[in-house]
Amino acid sequence: MTNTVRDYAWGSSSQLAQFLDRPATGKPEAELWIGAHATAPSELPDGRRLDAVIADEPTPVLGSRVVDIFGERLPFLMKVLAVDQPLSLQVHPSDERARIGHRAESEAGVPIDAGSRNYKDQSHKPELIFALTRFEGLAGFRDVTKSAAMLRLLKVAWAEEVADRLESGPAFQALRAVVTDTLALEGRRLARILRDVGDAARHAGARAAREEGRHVVHRRGDPQIRAEAARSFTRVGQLVKDYPRDPGVLVTLLLNNVLLAPGEAMFVNAGVVHAYLEGFGVEIMASSDNVLRAGLTPKHMDVPELLKVTNFTPIPPPRWEPSEKTRDYCHIEPPVAEFALTVGRTPLRRLPQTGPRTVLVLEGSVTVASRHGGDPITATRGQSVFVTHDDGPMDLTGDARVAIGSVPV
Repeated sequence: MTNTVRDYAWGSSSQLAQFLDRPATGKPEAELWIGAHATAPSELPDGRRLDAVIADEPTPVLGSRVVDIFGERLPFLMKVLAVDQPLSLQVHPSDERARIGHRAESEAGVPIDAGSRNYKDQSHKPELIFALTRFEGLAGFRDVTKSAAMLRLLKVAWAEEVADRLESGPAFQALRAVVTDTLALEGRRLARILRDVGDAARHAGARAAREEGRHVVHRRGDPQIRAEAARSFTRVGQLVKDYPRDPGVLVTLLLNNVLLAPGEAMFVNAGVVHAYLEGFGVEIMASSDNVLRAGLTPKHMDVPELLKVTNFTPIPPPRWEPSEKTRDYCHIEPPVAEFALTVGRTPLRRLPQTGPRTVLVLEGSVTVASRHGGDPITATRGQSVFVTHDDGPMDLTGDARVAIGSVPV
């Protein structure tokens, strides 16, 4: 298939070009979309769009089970992400909220491609990122006791006040109130808080880095909290420089820092506030482009709507372990019906053999063949092959590492 590259400002100027084995454009390239979403559908070798092919023959392409559950559409979308700068601070809606929001905006006459539109699709957008390099992100609200302890290390009036509020009542209610008030900050007060927090964060982050370099042992305080605070403060110090009038920077101090090694994954469900910071990886999600933003972006933001759909319950860092894993193979099934991800080196231990499947080559060269006949297709790094339900079971041969998106059985 031929796939579209999206040139968002947070993308890398080199990673996707290297992955696709072509010269860099000199501009940021952020996402490679692989699927049938109407915004940027993949094209088959004969020039047809994948979404059009599905519309013409939904049952042969998807299988009757997928059509019965999801309708005449491919339920998942794969991407390759090249994150060079922080993505927007964002939340995805639940299925129900997506349907309500889509209907309301459509009835209000908001064009589907309008920059101000929140709900471009009628479905939720749970997503899983599988790290191909070191990958760092923020996801979900951290335990409030830990956040309060970290904030007190800044020794700034705003941070002390927030720490007191976080410790004063039920975590869900305290976080909702703090985030709502923080995102409402503006004008001189916001500028002063950001300046004070930025200065304190840069100082505290640099001090923590020096102490870590000298292997200083703290007799007081949780070393895990101090280590996370050091990473958080270093990041916030830079974000204040990049976004000097953005209250969303302050909200990042309340989120889990999630650091993935290559081969590790993170799952982000509806309502979870998150922002990816840096790294290269494969993402698979429900086929939706519904995003509600609260900061770190020049794009449209709708804070009131975001607050309605956000889950303010603290959670651990949302890493997701494979259901099957060996040295050269893993199969990941998060708790959603739309997608599963299989990653491994050929020959794979197990392959998804029914329904629609997308094979993305991460390294080397692979030949994809259907046991029902037809011409085998050979693909190399950065290329992808779409396998229909009617193609039946498939075989992969060659020396390659691949990522396969499928619908769980």
